[in-house]
Amino acid sequence: MEKKTYKTTGRARIGSFFAKNPDRQFTTEEICRAINGSDVGRSSVYRHLSELCEADVIRKFHSASRNCSVYQYVGAACDCRDHFHGKCIVCGTIEHLGCHDSAHFAGHLLEEHGFAVDCGRSILYGVCARCRALKEREEND
Repeated sequence: MEKKTYKTTGRARIGSFFAKNPDRQFTTEEICRAINGSDVGRSSVYRHLSELCEADVIRKFHSASRNCSVYQYVGAACDCRDHFHGKCIVCGTIEHLGCHDSAHFAGHLLEEHGFAVDCGRSILYGVCARCRALKEREEND
């Protein structure tokens, strides 16, 4: 029997919140604070997060630096299973690195090294273009 999904106001608020912040990851606490003032309780937030993960609208990651789970919007049009993600160590922005080279490199790792990469859960750490440009401007001033 297929699980029935209801389109509730709470779920819509959480989905809308993530859609407005596609390049960031949030803890459950941050999500609860962001939708504070709504009638969505903590247990409902957890349930909606689980449903949105199952529907591939958001993705759950483990943040080693925060030592907790975080959630990020992936949306219906984005297939995170096929590309890597980049996280800026300066501003914390998460970017979808959606190019064919991700799959190519993952294939190389499997074929040459026997290591199967889960691209959808991959995060490469570095500095984003915006932060690099800001640093260059500061150094040139």
